[in-house]
Amino acid sequence: MKLIFIRHGQATAYCADDAGRNLTEFGQAQALETATHLLKHHQLDMIITSPFNRANQTAKILEKLADTQGQHPTFITLDSITPDDDPTQGLSDIEQIIAKHYGLEHNKTIAIVCHMPIVARMVSLMHDFPATTFELAECRVLESQVFAKGLANQTDNFIPKQPQ
Repeated sequence: MKLIFIRHGQATAYCADDAGRNLTEFGQAQALETATHLLKHHQLDMIITSPFNRANQTAKILEKLADTQGQHPTFITLDSITPDDDPTQGLSDIEQIIAKHYGLEHNKTIAIVCHMPIVARMVSLMHDFPATTFELAECRVLESQVFAKGLANQTDNFIPKQPQ
């Protein structure tokens, strides 16, 4: 199984409505750059995204590009992977979604689009390494025979152009 963890692209400035923040034009370009890299190397079966605008917009860019390349991943919004959510609960919910859709099949590729700090914490739990910051629109590919904490290995990562 491949789990591709992606942080959203650059978003508008912080404000009272954190969930409503949109991607900037630069953030859209970052998301497209990451999507292009990913789809050159991976066939996506599913995209799971946070409901917050900036993550959802990043995921939609990935989905749209995948569709143009003949890939038609299942698209799911998951409420438990927003910035301040519990990473253990987020991983549990992701595992349940995967099991519901694919049962015991472990040859699937799942993209998970969310935020700092939860994205780093989930990767840390899966990879059993200390959490490290994700750059904007960065992705890290983890592979594991089963969905289990501490058993995944990072096999790829990509960081698009960052703001100056």
